[in-house]
Amino acid sequence: MRPVLLDTHALVWAMILPDLLSDRARDRINKADTVYVSAASIYEIDSKRRDASRARSRSPGLARMPRSMPGTLPLLGYTLLDITADLAWRAANLPMAHGDPWDRILVAQAKLLQVPLISCDEALRSQAKGVTIIW
Repeated sequence: MRPVLLDTHALVWAMILPDLLSDRARDRINKADTVYVSAASIYEIDSKRRDASRARSRSPGLARMPRSMPGTLPLLGYTLLDITADLAWRAANLPMAHGDPWDRILVAQAKLLQVPLISCDEALRSQAKGVTIIW
């Protein structure tokens, strides 16, 4: 089945708390030829992990994520995506009111690769024109 890109919370839940994923999201992840993870998600997870109160309230399972994610994720079958200068430019120039820079990068990567984004973020659903959001 077609590749997918995981939003940060979808990555955490897929690895640590898969029951939090919707049935549709879990099915697409399990059947995808390639499951992409952005370098932006690695940064976002480590950043949120340092802010313990925010991490607990916004993303269950975050504290249990592996510390060495760049080394661990490929071993688990995930394909890592770098952030290039071109991608940063594309993300900065997206016609989105959504201000979260990490979400903008994920949307730009999904557009560039022409893959759906696995996310339960309602703001993305209404803002990410040209990207299929699966939940």
